[in-house]
This record gives sequence, structure tokens and C-alpha cells, in this order.
Amino acid sequence: MRSRLPLLLQVPASLAIIAWLPGNGAKLAALLVLWWITFRPVRRADALLYLGACFFFTLMNAVSLQQGIFRFSSPDVLGMPVYEIFMWGFYLLHVKRVLGGEVPHDRRVQVWLLSALYALAFATIADADRLLQVTAALLLVGVYLFHQRLDLAYLGYMVLLGAAVEYVGVFSGQWSYPGNPAGGVPFWFITLWGGVGLFLRRLVLPLLPPDSP
Repeated sequence: MRSRLPLLLQVPASLAIIAWLPGNGAKLAALLVLWWITFRPVRRADALLYLGACFFFTLMNAVSLQQGIFRFSSPDVLGMPVYEIFMWGFYLLHVKRVLGGEVPHDRRVQVWLLSALYALAFATIADADRLLQVTAALLLVGVYLFHQRLDLAYLGYMVLLGAAVEYVGVFSGQWSYPGNPAGGVPFWFITLWGGVGLFLRRLVLPLLPPDSP
């Protein structure tokens, strides 16, 4: 339990930095120091996951911001604060470290197709209700195809993580969503974060090399 305590403290500490530390550059510096301390040792697979997630979700965020799906209050680059470019690598590496487990290698064609449709939906649908409907349908298909206990654990943990991130970010004024959704956050956040959790286990982890120093 003591060895896992730094991992369990990562999320509340990271969200406190985002919500209360002034200045995007200061937030980034504090976050990087926190993650370096709490993730050590950093393995090759960890670095690949982190960098790949940062690259992919920076592109997805830029497209979504162009669509007007959400907006940041103090952007620096590509419509987002500089620390946001580094956030998704943290989210995915955190979930991998917390849950771990056997890496699946079956049904690769289905997961690639489903993940492509998922990304396409978030890149092209601006209406919140339609986005929720389409991505919920895709997520249901994903759960029908992939429903091992660890699949559901990755999905569920990612939704809980997403709820913490989204509501802290909105209530602290870091970003906002159009249309005044209930609680400030549209319900498609559930399908976004849940889908990412499912695809992390089924698509991304099998692509990484085995954990080694």
C-alpha cells in the first residue's frame, strides 16, 4: 500500500495544481516535477505511452476546439494552455500504473475499427446531444465486444478520473462547455473518458513493448 500511495495521490495533487496554482507555466512546471517523483522509475513503455498520448490528444483537442465543443479560459497555444499538452499522457500512464493487468491481443481488427469511428465522432460532431448518442452507441458496441473484468475496470476507472478532472476544471474556471449543460459538464464526458479507458487496454497497451527498465 505504501508503494502505491504516490500513485493514489497523483490525481488530487495534480488537480489542486491546475485549480489553484496561478500561471499556466507554473502549473506545467509543478505538474512535471510531481509526475517525475511519483512515476519513478520510468520505463521505455511508460515513455512511449506518455509521449504518444500527448501527441494524439493534442491533435484531438485542437480539432475539438475548432469545432467549438469546449474552450479554455487562458489558452497559450493551439487554443489550449501549455500544461494541457502534457495532461493526457499523465492520465493514461496513471491508469496503466494503477490497474496494470494482463495485456489482451485478441480481436485487433474490431478494436481498430471501433477506435477509428470513435475518434471520427469526436472530431466531426459539434452538437452535444448527437455526440452523446453516437459515442454512447459505439461504447455499447465496445462493451459488448470487450467485457472482461479488466476491460470494465479500465472503463470505469477512467470515467471516475474524467469526472474528477472535468468538474474540477470547470468549477475552477479553467475551461467551459457551450450551452450551459447540467453541472457545467456535458454527459458525453462519460463516453469520452470511458472509451479512452477501454481503448487504452484493448488498443494501446498491446502496442507497447513489455515493461522493462
